[in-house]
Amino acid sequence: MPELPEVEVIRRGLAPGLLGRRILRLVIGEKRLRRESSPEKFQEWLPGRVILDLERRGKYLLFRLEGGVTLLLHLGMTGRLLLGPGPSPPRPHVHLVLELEGGLDLAFQDVRRFGQALVFPPGAEPDPLAQVGREPFSREVTPEWLAQEARARSRTIKNFLMDGRVLAGIGNIYASEILFAARLHPGMPAGRLSPADWGRVLKETRRILNAAIAKGGTTVSDYLNSRGETGLFQLELSVYGREGEPCRRCGRAVARISQGGRSTFFCPRCQKKK
Repeated sequence: MPELPEVEVIRRGLAPGLLGRRILRLVIGEKRLRRESSPEKFQEWLPGRVILDLERRGKYLLFRLEGGVTLLLHLGMTGRLLLGPGPSPPRPHVHLVLELEGGLDLAFQDVRRFGQALVFPPGAEPDPLAQVGREPFSREVTPEWLAQEARARSRTIKNFLMDGRVLAGIGNIYASEILFAARLHPGMPAGRLSPADWGRVLKETRRILNAAIAKGGTTVSDYLNSRGETGLFQLELSVYGREGEPCRRCGRAVARISQGGRSTFFCPRCQKKK
């Protein structure tokens, strides 16, 4: 699933080509996404409106249209947004195409259909955002705030970082990388971390997310940017997907455990439990 860096890369790649363009027509696929507005709502609120802004909130993309209309997209597990000259060439699993003035098409392709495409009329704030936590880059996120949020919680630090109701946009890949960089065992209870621990976690969170954005994101399986290109940050991963390979810091074999049904990668020597 694309995480915060991948969605931000897509946002930055799309914005120059989209802002100021008017949506002329829609092409709506026959198969439904996990959450999707009705074809009637799409046709009522999207054609004829200019795209004024493109924002990211966690893993969501928000197309702010004239008149106060918002189109919310979530890429799910395998979603892609591809911008190119229209008409778009036939592609399988395309669920929505925005035909834009100037001869461009924006196609939303999602093989597994876990994505979301929802339109909200003027005055209606997108309800999925009510469950989205604070942005990791926000000034409101401090070591003290993280410690307060984790206080008395028994959940592991790995699962805490991945809770999108606390911090927005951190998924499995980056949680593993952050904890390796911060030298914290992923199985530690979040409530036991010291203020110094939280300071390292926040510092490494921001460093790693920024580095991933700069490298175009991480492509492990399906992720492509808006030009159909893979990211490059997977070449710099320290532990994720490297089970049995030597730790880049100490040489010990990277280990894998399962947490919450997801694989967690870590170094048993560098990330000892306290």
